[in-house]
Amino acid sequence: IFYAFYTGAASALSILQEEEDGTLPRLSTTPTSMSTILGGKLVAVFALVVVQVLVLMAFSSLIFRTAWGAPGPMALAIAGLVVLAASFGIFIMSWLKDTKQAGVVIGGVMTVVGMVGISSVFTGTVPGAGGGIAQILPLFTPHGWAMRVWGLVMDGGSVNDVLLPFAVMLALTAVFFSIGAF
Repeated sequence: IFYAFYTGAASALSILQEEEDGTLPRLSTTPTSMSTILGGKLVAVFALVVVQVLVLMAFSSLIFRTAWGAPGPMALAIAGLVVLAASFGIFIMSWLKDTKQAGVVIGGVMTVVGMVGISSVFTGTVPGAGGGIAQILPLFTPHGWAMRVWGLVMDGGSVNDVLLPFAVMLALTAVFFSIGAF
């Protein structure tokens, strides 16, 4: 999850790079809308994150014997993670002015947001740390919703069990992409 969001942000960084190189302003002189351009970027980021997730899952299954869960819920978890990470990357990059700012944001802000979102990894086996704020705080980040879905899938959850958090991930994807495109 952590790496998927980093890859989403790093891939979306190409938008700022194209702005600095002057290719994005040239592209905006064509009849192609900015939403279409960003949609194309989203598809490229999506493809890269899909490959990354599948390779990491295959590797961990072969080497560490990780049990990822049933195929149906796992497919929803993969799809949700990929579109959310890609749209969050576009959202983050839309607020920045240049690649120098992006380095700080990807290195610092993404790390802090990511650590809060996946904090259950650090508190999951600590007695008394699994409830209350430790369960709620991560849900203020997109990473937390991805963790929720993956936790349900790996605990043997069904498609019905993951539908609500998956729907939240899709809603967040729409919000992040819309704001990023705006």
